[in-house]
Amino acid sequence: MLTKNKRFTFLLVFLMLVTITNAQETFKPEWKSLNKHKVTPEWFADAKLGVYFHWGVYNVPANGNEWYGRFMYEHDRKKNWGKDVYNYHTKTYGRDKHYHDFIPEWKGEKFSAKRWVDMFENMGAKFIGTIAEHHDGFSLWESEVNPWNSKVMGPKIDVVKEMALEVKKRDLKFMTTFHHGFHMMFFPKRENSVLRPVSQHAKAYKTLEFPEGGKYDILYGNTSYKEECDIWLGKLNEVIDAYCPDYIWMDFAQGYVEEGYRKQFLANYFNKAATLNKEVVVNTKGDFFPTDLAVVNVERATMEDIMPFVWVTDFQLGSSWGYNKDKRTALNPVKAIRILAEVVSKNGVMILAAAPMAEGIIPEEQANAMAGIGRWLKLYGEAIYNTRPFVEFGQGPTELKRNPNDDWNAYGSIKAGLNDLNAQDIRYTKKEKTVYAIQLGWPGAKQDVILKTFAGKAKGMQIKSVSVLGSKERIKWSISKTGLKVTSPKKKPAEGDAAIVYKIKLK
Repeated sequence: MLTKNKRFTFLLVFLMLVTITNAQETFKPEWKSLNKHKVTPEWFADAKLGVYFHWGVYNVPANGNEWYGRFMYEHDRKKNWGKDVYNYHTKTYGRDKHYHDFIPEWKGEKFSAKRWVDMFENMGAKFIGTIAEHHDGFSLWESEVNPWNSKVMGPKIDVVKEMALEVKKRDLKFMTTFHHGFHMMFFPKRENSVLRPVSQHAKAYKTLEFPEGGKYDILYGNTSYKEECDIWLGKLNEVIDAYCPDYIWMDFAQGYVEEGYRKQFLANYFNKAATLNKEVVVNTKGDFFPTDLAVVNVERATMEDIMPFVWVTDFQLGSSWGYNKDKRTALNPVKAIRILAEVVSKNGVMILAAAPMAEGIIPEEQANAMAGIGRWLKLYGEAIYNTRPFVEFGQGPTELKRNPNDDWNAYGSIKAGLNDLNAQDIRYTKKEKTVYAIQLGWPGAKQDVILKTFAGKAKGMQIKSVSVLGSKERIKWSISKTGLKVTSPKKKPAEGDAAIVYKIKLK
């Protein structure tokens, strides 16, 4: 007979097993079940800024962009995408050098997860991650599913593991980005089928230039559709089981993967997170995942107005997503801060993507850009982090619009005007009884600004005080029929060229 203590222990173990079993079965690979997933955890809505990087085999030639592996084999490129890469590769390396030949040349000898995470954290990112795999079929973790990976080849580094360990030491969330839904169509193919259609994203050739057969087929995606889907899911399962990232970012083209595999991935991810009591995020570019379980992602773009849901957008820190040795430019930190305010004012989250060199150094110009963003956020981050949209996103003359000829319209392309945001533009955020009016540039000393929303949607809100963050001056303010009139300080606050912040406390 069991003693009282033993019965209690038995019951406790039984309940634990039931709880674990229930958690494991919380989500089934069915849309109705998956829709129980909470799209946006509070941590994600609060974070506002994240960062990851594109680092891979393509960094060795460092020409064109991260699509080098495709364009080096595509001799009659559509829409002039990567038009110079084929000729560059032919002239520089010859047609006998293949993409896999660059792998031994990728050493990563100066890679340091600590140094990179330090840099990203100092920039002000609240979630930090790594590319797990780009379209090129080369994985950045030790994989049994994919022999073509960075632990056994190239730099001999499990990049995902190193970044995960470093990020998880800090009060930060970890993300991984997967672009491999497009892998089955990235390198040129022979077939023109329903599953692999020739479109703006694909080109069929009678003769392929890359090696075929044996070990090369997995790298170059020269496999059957089912094999590609199996590999797609297998790769994701490895990273989920080993690290269960807080955020799995998905690039476009996951819709090419058969629907059952997509549902199984989500079920596996959400169930693993449930066993760890984690709230996780996945995004969708387009409609390969329903938007009632995945965050909407728009690339290098904004929305027209405040959205009723949290959304996310990505911007490059360098001249392209992958390092280009011939275009050593970086995002202007002043413009980055203004775009961040624009995004946050409309219920968005911004992600920046660094572009390290093959050896593992983040270029100086990108490092300087991140440092500049970090300086502003250290002083004025209270107007960004943990905020929510106000009754209006803002005001100002700068027109943000869609380019009807943009190839990426399907993924959101309200881009025109983002780089033109200036001191005549205002963006609002709020936190409890505090409203932040972010003026996107220094207007000059003692300049009057009318915050028109206080005569419109915010009319009747009682104001207790107005101050300018980073300034000790008393700010003149008054309410009129046209809105809340505030006067800029005599002295420009530190880092005020990017933006200044009026802190408006409500009664």
